[in-house]
Amino acid sequence: MAKRQMWDHMRQVFQQAVNAVHPEKIFVDFNSFDLRPKERDQRVYIKLDGQEHDITGKTCHVVGFGKAVLGMANKVTMDLGQLSAGGVLSVPVNTLQQFKQPICDKLTVHEGAPNNLPDETALKAAQAIKKIAESMTDTDVLFVFISGGDKLMKRGASIQEINTVRIACSEIKGGRLALAARQAGMLVTFVLSDIIGDPLELIACGPTIQPSGVSESTAEILRKYQVWDDLSAEVKQLFEKPEQQQEAFANSKVFVVGNNVIATAAAAHEATKLGYIPCVLSCSVQGDVSSVAADYQRLLHVIQEFKHQTINQQQLRERFAFDERRFQDFCRALEQHMMTKAPLFIICGGEPVIKVIGQGLGGRSQHLALLMSQMLHRDESLGGCTFLSAGTDGIDGPTDAAGAIGDSCVIDAYLASHTLDELAEVLRNCDSYNFYRQLSDGDYHLTTGHTGTNVMDLHFLVVP
Repeated sequence: MAKRQMWDHMRQVFQQAVNAVHPEKIFVDFNSFDLRPKERDQRVYIKLDGQEHDITGKTCHVVGFGKAVLGMANKVTMDLGQLSAGGVLSVPVNTLQQFKQPICDKLTVHEGAPNNLPDETALKAAQAIKKIAESMTDTDVLFVFISGGDKLMKRGASIQEINTVRIACSEIKGGRLALAARQAGMLVTFVLSDIIGDPLELIACGPTIQPSGVSESTAEILRKYQVWDDLSAEVKQLFEKPEQQQEAFANSKVFVVGNNVIATAAAAHEATKLGYIPCVLSCSVQGDVSSVAADYQRLLHVIQEFKHQTINQQQLRERFAFDERRFQDFCRALEQHMMTKAPLFIICGGEPVIKVIGQGLGGRSQHLALLMSQMLHRDESLGGCTFLSAGTDGIDGPTDAAGAIGDSCVIDAYLASHTLDELAEVLRNCDSYNFYRQLSDGDYHLTTGHTGTNVMDLHFLVVP
C-alpha cells in the first residue's frame, strides 16, 4: 500500500473517531439518552443512560463549561422544549464562530478565557452560572455539561496538577457548583472526558464532583514548577488555606458520555473497514513527548524482531511497554498481520506533555509527529512505517492545526532545501507548527478546525 494512501486512511480513521464522540451524536440517536419529555399516565419522563426518570412538575435549567459543551447543551435545551428555562454556557473564544447549527435563544453563551487564561468574560459567566445554581429549588432540575479545555503545560505540569491549582482558585470548581445547587430536585452532569482514566473531579475541574484526596497540595505543585516565589503573600495564603469538606449531593447523577476509549474503538472499527488489522494498545499514553516517541520506536523494533523470528512471544511480552491487559489482543493482531500480510494499524490515546523552550509555535501532537519523522528517517529498518498524532479537539497548542503526519518522507522533503542542523534547531525551538505549515504546502499537516469535542489525543502507527 502506497504511503499517501496510508496517510489518507489515517486522516479518515481520525475523523471517524472524532465523529464517534461528537457532542451532538451523543444525544441524537435517543438510545441511551432521550431528553424529549414523554407523557404517560399524567406523568412526564426523560431517559438517562437507558433509565426513565420522572420530572413531572419540574423546570429544567442548563449550564456548561468547556470547548465541547455548546453542541450538547443546545441539543438538550431544544429537546426539553417548553420544560427548559434555558441557561448559561461558558465556552472558549471563537466557539460560536465554529458552531454551524442554530443556537436556542434560551441559552446565553459567554465566550472568554483566550488561551485558557481567565478574563472578565469568563468571570462573568462563572458568576451567572453560580447564580442559577443558587436559585434552584426542589421543583428544578439542573443539567450541567462539562468538557475540558486547552491545557497550559509550558512548564511540563500534568493536567491533574494544573486542575488542582485551578480548583483552588475557583468558587464553582471542585464540587462547589453542586454545593450551590444543593436545593435542586435533581442534578444531572454530562461529561466529555479529556483526562486519562476519566477522573470526574478533574475534568473541567469537576464543578459538580466532590474532590477525592489529592497526592499533592496546590502549594506543593506551585513550588515544584518554580511558580510559588512569584506569588504575592495574599495569594500564597489563599492556596495554603485548608479545604473544607463538602456534603455529598443526594440526588446527583453523573454520566461520562464521551471519552478516549470510545474514540479508539471507533478508530479500530474504521481501520478494519479500510483493510487494516487494528489494535488498540492504550488509552493512557502520557509523559514527555520525547519519551513517548522512544516508546513507539521500541515497540516498532519489537514488532520487527518478532516478525523476523529473532524473539519469541515470551520475550515479546517482556519488552511490551504498554497495558498488560492489551498484550493478548496485541499478539492476536500481530499474528493476523503476519498471516494475512494486511498492514497493522496500532491505535493509542492519551495526553503527553511538552516542556516548551524557545520562541517557536507548535503543540504536543505536532512536536511528537516531527520527533517520529526524525526517528523513522534515521532508522532505516522502520522507514516503511508511518505515524499520525492529533488532538480530538482539532486544536494542538495555540495553533490552528490538530496534528501532523510523522514519516521519513517528511524529513526527506525538508532536507531537499534545508540541513539537519536546521531541523535540530526547529526541534530545540519547539517550532513544529511552522515546520509543517511551510513544508510541501502544509501537505503533512492535519487541519480540521474546532471539532466541537475533546477526548484527548489519538496516535496511529501503521506497520506495512
